[in-house]
Amino acid sequence: MSVDVAQLRDFIAVVDAGSLSRAAGALHVSQPAISQRMAQLEAHLGVRLLDRGPRGVRPTSRGLTLYRDAQQLVRQFDRLAQDITGARQPVHGPVAIGLPTTVAAPLAPALFSWVRAHYPDVHLQLFESMSGYVHELLLAGRLDLAAVFREDDSPRTGELPLYSEELYLIGDPDPAPANPDEVSLRDLSEVPLVTPGVRSNLRALVDRAFAAHGLEPRNVGDVESLGTLIRIAESGEACTILPRSVAAVHGTRDRLAVRRIVDPSLRRHIAVRTATDGYEPREAVVAVRRGIVEVTRELAASGRWPGIHLT
Repeated sequence: MSVDVAQLRDFIAVVDAGSLSRAAGALHVSQPAISQRMAQLEAHLGVRLLDRGPRGVRPTSRGLTLYRDAQQLVRQFDRLAQDITGARQPVHGPVAIGLPTTVAAPLAPALFSWVRAHYPDVHLQLFESMSGYVHELLLAGRLDLAAVFREDDSPRTGELPLYSEELYLIGDPDPAPANPDEVSLRDLSEVPLVTPGVRSNLRALVDRAFAAHGLEPRNVGDVESLGTLIRIAESGEACTILPRSVAAVHGTRDRLAVRRIVDPSLRRHIAVRTATDGYEPREAVVAVRRGIVEVTRELAASGRWPGIHLT
């Protein structure tokens, strides 16, 4: 018995889905059928290809090798068939993207338009949430791509740097700082703050910045909603810390003070990360990742995404 292209397609679908049940749904077969096919493939090759667990399946080291090679073989087969028949298939399929709320507001609508214009057969699945939950979805295999926050711009496997941005104090502290445009980190130690919860990258960045200077932020509430953070800042009850682009998109200019944090400034770096660190993702995922980069550059160049610095 030899391995055929259909078996390789099934195996690729299982690894991409991270779940036998999700792969079965995508292939329009029953879960027992796809489980049996994977078992037969492993028996034929004499190696274990998948680690099966309560959260789904992941390729073993040998499975990862087969996945990479299988992708290349299937693509070559498809290209050969298309060249012979003259029927080049467009890039297609679902792509699940996770965007933290501060990124989604400027990026998501423009990215949706870009994908519709360039790859109409790609079906976007956009998930917007706070950064901690987006990261959990990515690790769980629920997403193909996600925008992730980092405190430095060191290169990481599976990540493509996008931009960096400084963080600002949003709201009017009492008493108000002498400088209407800037506020020092030390002066913030007495300012009541609302921030996302402890799983948030922004919260971790703020807590570490204060701790590095022997300070402790006066956190009076954890808020897992960007809109609510902004409304609390507008009310005057507390301030928050966010990038300037968020205030520009969500805030009411005459009710929302925005001050750059200095001594030191707070900066975070944003990258787009694929769920498949060790191997090349599907063609549709690669296309959408390219779209994220292009759209980010266009928005920054046109001034529609203020406060970001392209990496």
